[in-house]
Amino acid sequence: MQSKFLPLVLVLVLLAGGWLVARLMSQGDEYSELDVRTYQLEYLESEAAHRIIDPYVFPERGSMVSRDEQTRTITVRETPEMLDRIGEVLQRYDNPEPSVNLHFRLVEANGGVAADDPRLEEIEAALPQDVFRFKNYRLLGETVMTGVEFSGIAQGVSAGGERYQIEAAIGEIRETEEGGSVRLEVSLMAERYGHIFRTAVNAQIGQLVVLGSAQPDPERGALILAVRTDLVR
Repeated sequence: MQSKFLPLVLVLVLLAGGWLVARLMSQGDEYSELDVRTYQLEYLESEAAHRIIDPYVFPERGSMVSRDEQTRTITVRETPEMLDRIGEVLQRYDNPEPSVNLHFRLVEANGGVAADDPRLEEIEAALPQDVFRFKNYRLLGETVMTGVEFSGIAQGVSAGGERYQIEAAIGEIRETEEGGSVRLEVSLMAERYGHIFRTAVNAQIGQLVVLGSAQPDPERGALILAVRTDLVR
């Protein structure tokens, strides 16, 4: 009985050993297809680049990523096909942060005698005529601010004897062949009146947008805030 049992055990052992060897050999073949490539980063931090390419790296097949903060490089061990794809992804994201110029104009409407100012013609044309029905406009002040995508900027403006504060949160900047758009959240405040209004818009690049109006002082005209956005290239 024992003599019949031993050959069966040996057969099972040999089969298991053969499967293990075959498995190791297949893994070795898979690992042998991996290559190593180092990418030089211009604008992206290596940690951010690591997060971006992480979906394209598979540690279970021996792939790995190492980064060097000092040299701004990231080294990847992956298949040649995946390394090519990682290079394309990094090329798409490793660019300078887009930035815009925001040209704000603060206008008083129905506030006395209209000034002969060609800059007001553009604002008057941008006003929805079915909502805003003002007889005259006066430019109180203007300012230009520059900011990058997903940042916040603020600047004071002296206008009409008052001190105003304009705060802008710049969201996503989209560039297209026609120009593009930028997401803005803008607040207007004044030392005397406090918070005047806050609004959010998708402003078209190169076009003047009326952000809103308010009349914090009933003895004066309504305040209108407009902005023109331009890409910084």
